[in-house]
Amino acid sequence: MAELSGEPMTTLEEIDQVYACAAKCEIWDQPVEHPTARAFVFAATGFLRGLGEAADSELWRSSAALLRRCRRFVCTVPLPFDHPLLKLETAARQLELDLARLEGVVDPGHVERMRAVVPSLQGLAADGGDPLGDCTREFLTLEDPRAGFVVLTDRRFIDAVAEAMALNGVEVTIGTHADLLGHDIYTSVVVVGSPTWIHQGLLNAPRTENLALVHYGFFREDPEVTPLLFGPVASTHVMRPIKKSKPFRCGAPETPVEGWQQEEPDAAGLLAAEECSPSEEIRASFPRYSSAGGRGGAADQVEAHAAVLADGSHVLLPTDFDARVFSLRAGGLPDVQVEQVPASSVGQGDYLALRNRSHHQDLVDRADAILGPDAASLRTTQAEWKGLLWERTEQHPRGIRGVADELRSRGAATANVGYWISDWCIRPRSKADFAVVLRYLAAGADVDSVWERLRRIDSAHRSAGQRYAEDLQRALTPDRVGRLVAAGWCAVRPTGADSETLVARIDYVLPDTLQVPLNALCRLRTTEDFR
Repeated sequence: MAELSGEPMTTLEEIDQVYACAAKCEIWDQPVEHPTARAFVFAATGFLRGLGEAADSELWRSSAALLRRCRRFVCTVPLPFDHPLLKLETAARQLELDLARLEGVVDPGHVERMRAVVPSLQGLAADGGDPLGDCTREFLTLEDPRAGFVVLTDRRFIDAVAEAMALNGVEVTIGTHADLLGHDIYTSVVVVGSPTWIHQGLLNAPRTENLALVHYGFFREDPEVTPLLFGPVASTHVMRPIKKSKPFRCGAPETPVEGWQQEEPDAAGLLAAEECSPSEEIRASFPRYSSAGGRGGAADQVEAHAAVLADGSHVLLPTDFDARVFSLRAGGLPDVQVEQVPASSVGQGDYLALRNRSHHQDLVDRADAILGPDAASLRTTQAEWKGLLWERTEQHPRGIRGVADELRSRGAATANVGYWISDWCIRPRSKADFAVVLRYLAAGADVDSVWERLRRIDSAHRSAGQRYAEDLQRALTPDRVGRLVAAGWCAVRPTGADSETLVARIDYVLPDTLQVPLNALCRLRTTEDFR
């Protein structure tokens, strides 16, 4: 690895160095063939496609989620199939239990397709091979591996992959795609995963002399290079073809399991980019919200968008403007400002501060500490009006939409009933609208008194959030901020009893509106949280 050293470089000098590196870089598309992995992926894909809409039912949800997880791990993580982090053998046993539970209860066609998956998954766990890792090591050892870099889609596997590489005699730097967007130049880089998952910045401005795109050969898409700058002169050194390598073959030819035969799919049966991806799992974990439906499902269900972060994790952001999240404005480095901003206002390129704990419950606990002995009484007032409103939506023939229409007909300027009945909400934004709600509910309460009690809760929430933001800001030292800007994410630990906080950049936001439980909002999540 060559570092930019000596005198500080200007932006133009850094750009020149990137172009010089890009001009020499060769990109190799390296498909991998492994019979046992192929058998499992096709069997799992056939089952998941066959389920269709049935995958959303409670009968199939856990089995489908388990298979999506196994399929993604097999296709994106360069570890031996029997590695304890992958849990493939455990997954096969769980599928067998699911089959016993579902037999005779559900569509027999679905059962047979699922039954075909089990022996292929068992064979994969028993195989113990590491085809993606073997291919990665072969490419790296053409040069000095210590000057190389391996790009993963999920930072949680960095340590395990580094250990597996070292056990095979290859010492190399492991990270996410964001880690490769800094100032370092590497001799060789391997990106593991489906071709079209690859971050375009790695292809149009590679900081390496040799770049290998290691993936199984059964993906449908071919990688493409987008020019860094458009125009015949500026694009001369970045518009180059990706060279196709011969397939890297690993593993002995498969012996068919008795009673089960693999069918070779046609081209239409190959995997698409969306399959095996984290975004597919996120969408499948929650029902998609339909604006045509009047009911919201449950009082703790809210509308949200999923944002995928630079470290491979994701966050569910509520669509309602009143819900807040901690965001970092990093434009004026080295000064940073942690703020509470509307969750619906953040998007690609913004930085979020997240923990594994529910953001809402954390604020409730902090606010209750500020409210002191009055907390229980004030929370009772909050719960009473929201409970009455929820009961009215349950009784109305058109659910939430019907109640909202009636509130507007009675003079409410806004009627965000779906948000108001959730625990996330303390009170409507407008006192006049709140007065309409209380009259509609025939609550018989004094509007001024109730509004003041709810104002105290709201004030305590805002104070709790501000105190945590200040604490977090103190923990963001200059070296942490430097790491954040270079890699797209960094971990910090505020003072006191607070757990570690991840500050991460949003890489993209999924367009679907999902219906998610309140406790899933504004917290750091991985797809494994839904198992």
